[in-house]
Amino acid sequence: MKDTPDVNFVNDYEPEENAYLELKNGRIVDVINANYFDENVKLIVKGGRIEAMPGVEGQSADIKADFVVDLKGKTVMPGLFNTHCHTTLTSPSLLPDIKDVKLFKAHAEKQIEKNMAECLIHGITNIRDAWAADLRKVRALRERIQKNELAGPRIIQAVVVGPPGGYLTEKYGLIMRWMRSTMGVAPLDYGLEYSGTVEFAINATEQQVRDAVNRAIDERGAEVIKIGEQKENMTNFKPDSTIMTLDQLTAIADQSRKRNLKSTIHHVSVASFRRALEAGVSSLAHIAGDQLLTEEDIALFLSKDCIIEPTMSVPYDTSYKIKGDPTFDDPYLTLLTEFRNRVHDDIVEEYWIPEFKAGAQNHHSKASNGKMKMFSLLPMKTMFKNFASFCSIGARNFRMLFEKGARMTTSNDGGVPPCTLAMIQHEINLFDLFLNQASGKDVFSGGDTVRMSTINGATCLGLEEDFGSIETGKVADLVIIDGDPFEDHRVVGSRVAALFKDGRLVINNCKLQVLAASTTEGLNLHS
Repeated sequence: MKDTPDVNFVNDYEPEENAYLELKNGRIVDVINANYFDENVKLIVKGGRIEAMPGVEGQSADIKADFVVDLKGKTVMPGLFNTHCHTTLTSPSLLPDIKDVKLFKAHAEKQIEKNMAECLIHGITNIRDAWAADLRKVRALRERIQKNELAGPRIIQAVVVGPPGGYLTEKYGLIMRWMRSTMGVAPLDYGLEYSGTVEFAINATEQQVRDAVNRAIDERGAEVIKIGEQKENMTNFKPDSTIMTLDQLTAIADQSRKRNLKSTIHHVSVASFRRALEAGVSSLAHIAGDQLLTEEDIALFLSKDCIIEPTMSVPYDTSYKIKGDPTFDDPYLTLLTEFRNRVHDDIVEEYWIPEFKAGAQNHHSKASNGKMKMFSLLPMKTMFKNFASFCSIGARNFRMLFEKGARMTTSNDGGVPPCTLAMIQHEINLFDLFLNQASGKDVFSGGDTVRMSTINGATCLGLEEDFGSIETGKVADLVIIDGDPFEDHRVVGSRVAALFKDGRLVINNCKLQVLAASTTEGLNLHS
């Protein structure tokens, strides 16, 4: 694995797979009860999983460890989740000014590698790729990560299923094809086995829709089924996109469930919110931004086994003050604008490669000044006007859902510029902005943060049997951090002190020692 500056990646750590590794003297987070396990509780790890938790009632204390790690009182959390991102979208700006296409693509590959490493650096061990135009790129990343050639999280792949002319099943014109190709996400024929989209006919029967879901799983390797629903097309934002029938939508959700997969829907309207719940979709990506939800809408959501992925990073990326727009003086948009002006430089500095930093800065400066043209050619003001309501109305819907107890995850649509996959702490800070700072009350707590970033994320992806909490039998993805996440939400998603993935120490910034239990001899930890 390549080192990232100031991060100690462990490249050579070889205890035998059947060895027992004991982790002691840690403050172990109990996600289920939103507190800590007793200070005497230890973790016994074997074969990449938590074998036992001595000190917990009913747990074996008789296992003799082969190796021991003293965690020195640091906090231990489960691995974190980003449940909605895009691994191969790497432009630093929605308004790029690309002069050398070949060089841009080379920089993009470098940024992807940084994004993968930064996920681990910030404690994220599982991400869901919510859509990729070309699945071959994601498959290659996964293979490199599995072979330890590249530092990165597990990638759970979603594949889109939908009708022609819909969201993510668009028919692209020449201009959009050229622009997407320039940015490295060229549209593909949806019939190709490595396309991230499976198309069914507009008048498809229920069985034909179910067959499309099966193709996404059996042919494309889908681990989640993605549904796109948005009236406005993504070229000129006119409301002319195809919307599938409710029967077709229900067939997708039901067939996904029959194949033991979760489904998720891109929704940005109250109508889509209601349709998705009626159809039985597993999770709702984004927030309705066209009108306010009603009490009945929220009650319906709470009655369903559904999770929402708010992606409040989307309004950060796309909601700007536009003179003459009704949202210009909205207090939520004003709050967001002030927040963005404070933090944007630091975000760019931490998460973007040097070659892309200027582009990420330009995104903010151009949009703030109303200079909204892509490639200095295509006007983007219509798009930004469309997304302005994501802050003004969407933030209010987000707040209502949260206050009524809706289950939510940390997901940030990373890959949509200038946000990256590893910026979960940024997403959490936006929760704090819209929930706490907007009201002057502490309604969003550290406990909320812990649940959203761990067990809720695992449940959203159907992985709660293996991930999301520290329990016997689960995969030993363990984030070692300084600070108390229940007292300070900013701890979650911060740079880790150390990280265990599959029970193996992969980041060791705090100089942990893996010692043989019977001697003082340590294992080789070569960075």
